[in-house]
Amino acid sequence: MSERLVARSPSPVAGSSSSAADASSAFDDGAVGVYVHWPFCERVCPYCDFAVIAARRPDRALEDRVASAIRRELEARRADFAGRRLASIYLGGGTPSLCRPETIAVLVAAVRTAFPTDASMPVETTLELNPSTTELSRLPAFRDAGVDRLSIGIQSFDDRQLKRLGRAHRRPVALRTLEAARDAGFDNVSIDLIFGGPDQTLADLDRDLDALLGWRPEHVSTYELTWEPDTPFGRALARGRLEACDEALAVEMMARIESRLEAAGLERYEISSYARPGRRARHNARYWQREAVLGLGLGAHSFEARTAAHPHGARRANPRGLDDWLAAVARTPARAGALETLSLETARGEAVFLALRQREGLSARRFAAEFGAPPRHFFAAEIDDLVARGWLVEGRTAPGDLVLSPAGRLVADSVAAEFVAVGAARG
Repeated sequence: MSERLVARSPSPVAGSSSSAADASSAFDDGAVGVYVHWPFCERVCPYCDFAVIAARRPDRALEDRVASAIRRELEARRADFAGRRLASIYLGGGTPSLCRPETIAVLVAAVRTAFPTDASMPVETTLELNPSTTELSRLPAFRDAGVDRLSIGIQSFDDRQLKRLGRAHRRPVALRTLEAARDAGFDNVSIDLIFGGPDQTLADLDRDLDALLGWRPEHVSTYELTWEPDTPFGRALARGRLEACDEALAVEMMARIESRLEAAGLERYEISSYARPGRRARHNARYWQREAVLGLGLGAHSFEARTAAHPHGARRANPRGLDDWLAAVARTPARAGALETLSLETARGEAVFLALRQREGLSARRFAAEFGAPPRHFFAAEIDDLVARGWLVEGRTAPGDLVLSPAGRLVADSVAAEFVAVGAARG
């Protein structure tokens, strides 16, 4: 889920002595991550607002047509990322595990052929998987196709919660899926967990955490349920048919998750993400560190490399409708999505809030090298306010560095809003 965030990227300061190329070489890892969106799902969950289509088994002709369009888009878009080595592949959706393994193999091979690789830096290749007994026999074939990491959408181990969330599976299938993943040889497994769902209690959450920790996953992503307006859950909330989780309870749940997962050896390295040593999600990190990402498929987002035309970076968002995306790829595959050019002010605000999502926080030295001055020069009032509230710590590791306090991690969205709002107002 987190992997579908929009990628951001740093930028040099206009008028400074550093050129865009200098900034790129100093703060760009020279690589690209590729996100491939497979749109089909067994059903659309009532809280989901992603670009998905309810079709458990699209006919083979449609599957082949979508895969062919993804390859066409890849071939056309690779020039935007020329000279970059391949760092990661993420097959998300939707439910790409509904796809035939041979199609996954073709897509992975196409991406690996499009960009050079470095033998000393293996390409992390993730497949999203929803628990389903009908897909378990495919796991060895997915591994043979080049997938070395699974992201499994468990969401809960409680049948009552799964039913309330509109999920297709139940606890026994979730457990069999995890067992099958291990049996297939996957030693890098991430589990998604949703908290703050309808009528969920702290005791319910503890039972979910008990079950999750029993499987010793290498990575865990946790998300508070969001009530998107144009979803069945969002509409039910607006009509008073469902009630959102109490804010104080949601904060308590987040604190409980952090306490229990870290005690079990899973480090909270990003607001929603926990990992064992050496198991941080490398593809996900590209979004938070504003590194290049190529998004393929309907609704996919890219962050394009900085160029003379876009010195502060640019995002491209593909059409969300299947027919619209297919038509756009057929017409202009290199420019199927709408382009958003980042202003200097927007890039600066995003640089702060994305860095603060990470455990290491924001380096004032790196920020100054990119933007000409440390963050306090641009955000003094916001920094002073957040420090006074006890949400932000300044100068803990080096003068001017910023990192969220334990209390700040519980209200990270509010902290982020401070910097995003300033960037938008000045942009």
